[in-house]
Amino acid sequence: MKSVSKSFRWLSAIALILGWCAATAIAGSTGITKAAGFENLLVPSPSMGRDIPVAFLAGGPHAAYLLDGFNAAPNVSNWATAGNGFNTLAGKGISVVAPAGGAYSMYTNWEQDGSKQWDTFLSTELPDWLAANKGLAPGGHGVVGVSQGGYAAAALATFHPDRFRYAGSLSGYLAPERTAVDGAVRNCLLQGGADSGAMWGAPQLGRWKWHSPNQNVQQLVDNNTRLWVYSPGSGAPTDQGAMAGNADIAQGTNATFYSHFRDVGGVNGHFDLGRGGGNDWPTWSRQLGAMSGDLAANIR
Repeated sequence: MKSVSKSFRWLSAIALILGWCAATAIAGSTGITKAAGFENLLVPSPSMGRDIPVAFLAGGPHAAYLLDGFNAAPNVSNWATAGNGFNTLAGKGISVVAPAGGAYSMYTNWEQDGSKQWDTFLSTELPDWLAANKGLAPGGHGVVGVSQGGYAAAALATFHPDRFRYAGSLSGYLAPERTAVDGAVRNCLLQGGADSGAMWGAPQLGRWKWHSPNQNVQQLVDNNTRLWVYSPGSGAPTDQGAMAGNADIAQGTNATFYSHFRDVGGVNGHFDLGRGGGNDWPTWSRQLGAMSGDLAANIR
């Protein structure tokens, strides 16, 4: 068994290196700036039974976790290539952490799929590993995501305030429990071959509400979590893969969340809703740049 485990780790490392080479080649051919200086880590996830590729840039005891859209790359986060996230946040006095391989997962714990236990990995296994191996603080971090990652950023900050005190959601699905939204999310997951019934069960059973930032917005307000929420005026899914073709549905959930946030007394948030930009990496990259000072100031 030890021999098999070592072989698997070697194969994982080789795949990660090949993935990074491919990402670098793509960056060079499309004019996207290559992010220099970050490490490619393989972080063990006992809950998922495998090592997770994580791009890491040291810069301070607190980190910004960057999460991908539905079509998350398997070996190197799209934030490291298309999103230009490492160059944007370098030199801000914070570390940067970008896991790969979370495609069509919503970065949540799936009730009937042990291979998708992303909440446990992001809220416990990864921060504990980085604290033990890279000297980071165990908590007080920020998390920023696009599309499904935007949902996860808000959810992680809602349910794990000891780990995350800042959440940035860009074109995220912030009210997945709402009628029609749950159907759109299920359709998005199905495009990646994932059966949402294995995630939180059927929507009518009520567990979608348990996982909703919108339904639990009072927790964000009570914890004074800093929020940065972006959704453009156009619902056009400019990046079809990242949004899985349902950007208009995501757009509506942001308006719902904002209204609910204000109704319960929320004030510690920056909301950029209904104006220009698109649901795409050029826009999300600019949004990360716009929030970078606010993000660093709130987690340093």
